[in-house]
Amino acid sequence: MRTLATQMRLRRLLRTQAEYQRRLAAERDPRALAIAASARLLQLLNDVRTTWERESQSADLAGVRPYVQRSFAAMQASAAAIARPGADLRRIGAELREVGVPLVFFLRGLDDSAGPVLAELAGQTLARSA
Repeated sequence: MRTLATQMRLRRLLRTQAEYQRRLAAERDPRALAIAASARLLQLLNDVRTTWERESQSADLAGVRPYVQRSFAAMQASAAAIARPGADLRRIGAELREVGVPLVFFLRGLDDSAGPVLAELAGQTLARSA
């Protein structure tokens, strides 16, 4: 399985989030920037989702899809929360990264996994050798 494009887009999202985090911390009134950051992060996350769907459609990943989808949903909630008035931007940024960074490593692991490992993760039973 290859998830290189998904990883690349996810890493771009994380870099963008970190840059916005720095800029938001420096702003006296971060409201307008927070709204822009939220919109941009949601757009980048949509790109990640679209790429994941394309890259993963040929693999039987029933056992891992729910994890990836929950990760995307948590990141989406965090990205949307940035735009809320009075939001704790530092906490929300940390929450997004706490989901996104492990997801990058998970996707890298999928790429490095052989067919039998992917089959096992998908819940398929494999014939045992003697």
